[in-house]
Amino acid sequence: MSVHGPIDDSIRGETILSERLRARILSILFLVASMVFLLLTALLPEDYEKVFGGGSTRHQIAGLLVAAGLYEFVLNLIIRFREHRGKMLPEPVRYWNALVEISIPTAGMILLSSSVAPLLTLVSPLAALYFIFIILSILRLNVLLSLWTGLLAALQYLGLTWYFHLDGANAVDPMFDTAALYVARAVMLFGAGVVAGVIARIIRDKVIRRIEEVEAKNQAIDLFGQQVSAPVARALLDNTAVSAGSTRTVSVLFLDIREFTPYAAAHEPEEVVQYLNTLFSFMIRVIGAHDGIVNQFLGDGFMATFGAPHDDAQHAAHAVASARELHAGITHMVEKGQIPPTRIGIGIHSGEAITGNIGSEERRQYSVTGSTVILASRIEQLNKSFNSAILISEDTFLRAGLPAASGERIDAVSVKGRTDQLTLYRLA
Repeated sequence: MSVHGPIDDSIRGETILSERLRARILSILFLVASMVFLLLTALLPEDYEKVFGGGSTRHQIAGLLVAAGLYEFVLNLIIRFREHRGKMLPEPVRYWNALVEISIPTAGMILLSSSVAPLLTLVSPLAALYFIFIILSILRLNVLLSLWTGLLAALQYLGLTWYFHLDGANAVDPMFDTAALYVARAVMLFGAGVVAGVIARIIRDKVIRRIEEVEAKNQAIDLFGQQVSAPVARALLDNTAVSAGSTRTVSVLFLDIREFTPYAAAHEPEEVVQYLNTLFSFMIRVIGAHDGIVNQFLGDGFMATFGAPHDDAQHAAHAVASARELHAGITHMVEKGQIPPTRIGIGIHSGEAITGNIGSEERRQYSVTGSTVILASRIEQLNKSFNSAILISEDTFLRAGLPAASGERIDAVSVKGRTDQLTLYRLA
């Protein structure tokens, strides 16, 4: 699977972290193994003499383990240094490092052969180090490097077998003189490299898919971020129940730009588009800052919802705060000469509404419908009758916890489509 751009950078970063982890594991492993080896041979001197006899083999093997641990420690530092510069180890260096590492158990068995029957070293614990290197090669997230590690282990193991036989050493058991035994072990080492390569590929592909999913999700959040806040966008992406539909208590805000039609008729299309983009960019930021979502653009206005798709106990207060900030912001922009003289009308109502993704398989849109939405729209239209900029229903006023003096109460208001009369509050 090929990767490009940000995904390529991400997989490179994951590979660097994985390489560092591998080097740290090996560094700790070898340093601990050297201490354990020295401790055991010191505590069990008689057993040591039986196995190794005299000589300096004990110190040579311990020195090799310490050197291997320090080598991996330095390698970790080098990888970390290059990580800060956004670079991996060059590919030739990674292959050369695999050769150096896989030669460590080979060197250990050569040292051990000076004290133990040479062919017996091929079945000693040192031979198991080949498998440790092969297993940890998975963390390189590179199929070829795992295959290379397995191949090197198999070739070096066969080479030791040939070398020890030429040395003329006699095995303590005829079985150890059977070439098939060592060929089978070499095949197992290469097979382990193949398996490690397959696992490395699976892990790498899963990492890439995960990075692609995160990248796609981030792009979706960025796209939604043009209309909604990041928390709302994540709720839409993460919560399947949101898409299925539900009844929620929300606050619905309708906004209309006054006398837009005459303005559009008197100006060039480019000016009109720029004017709307300036207004809507500001308005969308305000709505998003208060955890609202812009559901629909209505040419010269929009509908926004607070309290959906994610629950918001303060949805009414957030809707009112948005309305006030929108009104104050438009006034400020006009005073600064950033936009031509502009008036807006805002209507808000709170109540139950049906929410969910509505549409066809080809195109769906997160929508809020119901009587609450219709009433909010009708309240916005009443701004013209009361010469107001912000009208809210009594439901919204009470839910927002506004003090009585914060708005002008308007009683017994008739609304189209409703037999009962409403109480409204004019906030601006």
